Amino acid sequence: MGYRLSVDVGGTFTDIVLFSEQDSSIMTTKVHSTPQDYSIGIQNGIEKICTQAGINPYEITYFIHGTTVATNALLERKGARTAMITTKGFRDILEIGRQQRPDLYDFWAKRPESPIPRSYIYEVDERTTVDGAIKKSVSTQEIQEIIHRLKEEKIESVAICFLHAYKNSTNEQFVKEQLKKELPYVHCCTSSETLPEIKEYERFCTTAVNAYLMPKVKEYIDHLDVKRKDIGVVSKVHIMQSNGGIMSAQAAGERSVHTVFSGPAGGVLASIHMARLLGEQNIITIDIGGTSSDLALIQDYNVAFTSDSELGGFPVKVPMIEMHTIGAGGGSIAWLDSGAGVHVGPQSAGSFPGPACYGNSTLPTVTDSNLIMGYLNPNNFLGGEMELSVEQSENAVRNQIANHLNIPLVDAAAGILQLVNANMCGGINVISTQKGYDLREFSLMAFGGGGSLHAVALADELGIKKVIVPLSPGNFSAIGCQLAKVRYDYVRTVVNDINTIGEEKYNQIYEEMLKEAVRDLDAEGFHGEKETLFTATADMRYKGQAWDLNVPVVYEIQDGPMEFAAIRERFEEIHKRTYGYTMDDDVVIVNLRLAAFGEVPALEFRKTDTVSEEIVPEAIKGVRKIYFGGAYCDSVVYDRMKLSTGNVIEGPAMIEEYAASIPVPPQHIAYIDQFQNIVISRKENDYAD
Repeated sequence: MGYRLSVDVGGTFTDIVLFSEQDSSIMTTKVHSTPQDYSIGIQNGIEKICTQAGINPYEITYFIHGTTVATNALLERKGARTAMITTKGFRDILEIGRQQRPDLYDFWAKRPESPIPRSYIYEVDERTTVDGAIKKSVSTQEIQEIIHRLKEEKIESVAICFLHAYKNSTNEQFVKEQLKKELPYVHCCTSSETLPEIKEYERFCTTAVNAYLMPKVKEYIDHLDVKRKDIGVVSKVHIMQSNGGIMSAQAAGERSVHTVFSGPAGGVLASIHMARLLGEQNIITIDIGGTSSDLALIQDYNVAFTSDSELGGFPVKVPMIEMHTIGAGGGSIAWLDSGAGVHVGPQSAGSFPGPACYGNSTLPTVTDSNLIMGYLNPNNFLGGEMELSVEQSENAVRNQIANHLNIPLVDAAAGILQLVNANMCGGINVISTQKGYDLREFSLMAFGGGGSLHAVALADELGIKKVIVPLSPGNFSAIGCQLAKVRYDYVRTVVNDINTIGEEKYNQIYEEMLKEAVRDLDAEGFHGEKETLFTATADMRYKGQAWDLNVPVVYEIQDGPMEFAAIRERFEEIHKRTYGYTMDDDVVIVNLRLAAFGEVPALEFRKTDTVSEEIVPEAIKGVRKIYFGGAYCDSVVYDRMKLSTGNVIEGPAMIEEYAASIPVPPQHIAYIDQFQNIVISRKENDYAD
């Protein structure tokens, strides 16, 4: 019996969670992120939580990490010096793209800069046909000439992307072998390994991004591994993926593109787990951090997955939890445009200089407005580890916003919060009402450092029935990392009518992917039915359509006509929910997908059976003036850690804990449930159902 450690690095804070395998207790803490070298913040956090827990680092038996290194490197264009080798005639594919303009009506709009400049893209006179036949092999002499140029340009990483390589990867593999032989120090990946799917632009982009990130991610992981050993942690590092699974650090170095959305995935996993415990089938999750807010929709305890995402202006076509991210967080800066219009974000103060109340900036942020409104206790930020300056917040909002608009300070601060809440409401609508969901059937689960501060206002505006704030919401994503399974994803392009693909071809494709999956899971140490799990989906569309829908399927067909009819029926259910109609046209299976899981022992949320309506006197910290409904009013302040299951708190009130504050407005009631969640609803609703 030891301890399981999870670390989630955010733009402002690094979250640390320690789970005891002996008594199932959870300990959390936060430290400032260190953008100059994130491993420094991680080291500080590990040492801090080990001291708090009174343990030695060598007692940590499992280490999982959600990282933003890949995301930041792509967004800031700080990846490696990368080249691409591609089929003759396709040198400009990254520049041409899909002819989609960033702004349809802006003639001067510029598309994002490609991670690989055109001068580093080299053509090879090779050709593989659409059916996978090798029409022209790669010339060794031609590759040698390219290798010579790669040496001259001091290239660090190479993406190999040939036309129709998803059908036959022979030419790509030949080039990779030549590169490894001549340039063993250069990182290299092929499109057939990174994304064996049709649509050359998306495949080329995803492979280019993977090659661009590989050296940076590998360097970071190696550096973290050294720090881990220096501290005394014996467990190897596992990395969170964008799809909610985990993989070894070695695999993350090769499949770097799979980590670009790894940070927020843990919070969604924790939300699904908690939703099942509570019997809440439909949940909207909102994770508000220092820089952004991440939103996801859970229906019937399931979250949607997508492989059509974009980062930094380029498609990243790998399986990931479907989330919507907006540039609205605690560090989002409020600013005036040339017409004196107020905006909030997407620029963020980050960890340094941070909000004005941190003492290093004069720019007003959302956190400063929350402090002015009384939602934050300046003496209880991070449990009192960090003191906030109300005066500096007031000066920033007054000098940068209020004075320019000739309005009172409190109105300026309230306006900033209204604007950021409006942005968040818009984001929630994107993933819900705009896709045909009725928000009255959902609850809002709020976490992250700022989730609980805004949740009730958002729920009231959108008509959501209740708000659920889990214990330790500021560390909820890091907690969710400990619920993740080892996961690998596989895909094969087929492009077949569902009525003609046939059992034999269908089963053969899945049999090939299952062999790969068993091999990869075996290398991770997972064997047999008890330790492994497989799920299958298919990308499907009506004949002639351009966009696919992902549909759950089985990975072995035994009764062809009946099972294929059931798959078509599932597709049409999803199509009708998404687009509002179905058709009598033929249905095409474009891609077959397999997800392989290795079962990892997960943490448990403690349940309390003892219910008490009495609030102990020690739970009341005092009374503070807090801005509700257009005016400051006296509000009782409670210590969350001294509240018990069954306690009911009527607003106006404030509930505080180590890394979060939970306002309870007038006409609202907060109920402490059996898992120590705070459930908030309007008085007329049944909050304890």
